Amino acid sequence: MGKFLFLKGDSGEGKTTLLFECLKPWHKIMGGFYSQRLLNEDGMTMGFRMVPADEEWIPAAAYKKGLSNIFIQRTEHGFQKNLQFFKTDGMEILRSSAQSRLCLLDEIGGVELFAPEFMEEVLCRIDSQIPCIGVLKSHKNLQSMRTRVPTEPDPDKLLRELEEKLEKRSNGRILTFDREKKEHIRAEIKEFLRECTEKEGKEPHDGKGLDL
Repeated sequence: MGKFLFLKGDSGEGKTTLLFECLKPWHKIMGGFYSQRLLNEDGMTMGFRMVPADEEWIPAAAYKKGLSNIFIQRTEHGFQKNLQFFKTDGMEILRSSAQSRLCLLDEIGGVELFAPEFMEEVLCRIDSQIPCIGVLKSHKNLQSMRTRVPTEPDPDKLLRELEEKLEKRSNGRILTFDREKKEHIRAEIKEFLRECTEKEGKEPHDGKGLDL
């Protein structure tokens, strides 16, 4: 069984920014995904899409018609979720990470909670031999999302159940992100990566070595 480390905290605090900074030397050997915010010319959020972790890391990008892997999209009727995506292309992105050395899950605990097949695959990734690292949506962020995106009843219950499943596993941790503790958390992430490296006895082959 592998290991996992998740960050949890309020939106806009810098969780993903810190995570990407720490993971930059590992980019070429990572599988999994990250959630990309899509913005129009006025800076308005138009939706979110899932991007495979082995592609360029751009947390916020310009919205364009025809983009693939969009799971939340703004329409004339407000934001709409696309759960079918998680059952098809989302599953393929997750399964393709099976041959990677690290798996990025940034983030989990949002609308995908209503796609049980996808969530089962997430847990399979976490229980695999490949270390997983990422962001877990906080309850506050989930409630905020509900004010904009239609959801099935009681998503908070589903998020609590996910947290309980993770907490029962002895092979990982969930760190609560706090800007005042940023450097401490940075050290925790780097230590996690060191442990993963030492276990394999390898380093990322990016030609530059590790800057840990």
